[in-house]
Amino acid sequence: MGNLTRRAFLKGSTLCLTALGGLKLGLHANPARAAWSGERFLVYVYLRGGIDGLNLVCPIAGPDRAPYEQRRPNIHLRTTGTTAALPLGSTNFGLNFAATGLHELYGQGKLAIVHGTGFPIGQITRSHFDAQDYMEHGTPGSSSIGSGWLARHLGGSGQVPDGAVIPAFSAGSSAPASLLGRRDTMVLDDPNSYHPNANNGNVDGVPRYKLSTMMTMRYLYQGSGDLDLAGTGAIETVELVDTLNIANYTPSPGANYPSTGVAATLGSQAKLIANIAKRGLGLQVATLDYGGWDTHENQGDGSQGDLNQNQYANRVAGLSQTLHAFYTDLAGAGMAGRMVVVVHSEFGRRVRENANKGTDHGSANPMLVLGGRVRGGQLYGTFGGLQDGQLFQNEDVMTTTDFRQVLAEVATGHLGSTELGTVFPGYAYPGPLGLLPGDPIFASSFE
Repeated sequence: MGNLTRRAFLKGSTLCLTALGGLKLGLHANPARAAWSGERFLVYVYLRGGIDGLNLVCPIAGPDRAPYEQRRPNIHLRTTGTTAALPLGSTNFGLNFAATGLHELYGQGKLAIVHGTGFPIGQITRSHFDAQDYMEHGTPGSSSIGSGWLARHLGGSGQVPDGAVIPAFSAGSSAPASLLGRRDTMVLDDPNSYHPNANNGNVDGVPRYKLSTMMTMRYLYQGSGDLDLAGTGAIETVELVDTLNIANYTPSPGANYPSTGVAATLGSQAKLIANIAKRGLGLQVATLDYGGWDTHENQGDGSQGDLNQNQYANRVAGLSQTLHAFYTDLAGAGMAGRMVVVVHSEFGRRVRENANKGTDHGSANPMLVLGGRVRGGQLYGTFGGLQDGQLFQNEDVMTTTDFRQVLAEVATGHLGSTELGTVFPGYAYPGPLGLLPGDPIFASSFE
């Protein structure tokens, strides 16, 4: 090894994609066995950049339609033609024309939309960094707690089943702040390339220097320090990926994940989460990021139906297709009732379009909640309105629902948390919005 240090070796290897405290590899289930019986899980999808929620779910009738068009003369969604918003039942709202998959799920009663979510009025920020930090820590106005809300949920009594191999999974190159403090999070982007020296040629389908590298890693990381735990965790992740043959996966019929365009990575990562969920490994939470929503200019003209020219609608289409495929995939395996997907972003955009036909940082936004148990096909919360005197600082959609109320309902009503004071410290949970049915298993969560 010459003068190569352990730290430099780990940094230079593809193994650095995970920094785990050690997966319970010795306890992992037979990959052929039935899915973990009865266990529910959450997929937390974060739309980084601040999605323009007002052009995802827009007023198509009623008192807010006229001010919506007036404040967005170029980019407002139309009510007729090929770019007409997709009506949400008998409400005054419609989905972006590119969100056909989401619209179908809404019609099937599997997708719920919560209006006007965000930070409490006194803690609103338009900073990407601060807003993401506060939300993922679950502590508006502060991130000093040092752990993410999902990590604190998993640390609660009885939240991780005995023998769970992958209770927390992050599809990407690093775990988000919502999982900060959780050492057993598996972080994986592409299982096909998750091997040491993966690009140095293969011999009989195995990376050329894999065996020697793994042996060296085992020799180097034998201690109990953080770096040693990261190294051994990475080794066990590689072995687990190999043992379970995670790279080999066929989705359920009809689950068509995007494989090209702006959502190709999103599609492959969502498919990876579905793959892990079906393995019966005790999955409790998974995270997925989809960026590119900071649309300060050329967001997309409301009459522009060509997705190659309309950057915002193009991204909406990718999100919609991915979530539809994910639901179809899990439903095809009889697991739709075990999952809830929450789609979230740090803030919405200003109501008025700017001079560059884009939108600037705003406040309240819709959240999406998807799943087999979700009481979908409905709008929840209260839309603050777009008329004079109804906007926050005369600029933004008003926050009417604390984002923690949505997450708390999922944590209690779906995941069975009984320790909301730890998950969201300082938050007085007002009770559920009704997104999920009462569950006798978790009845105390609603009392």
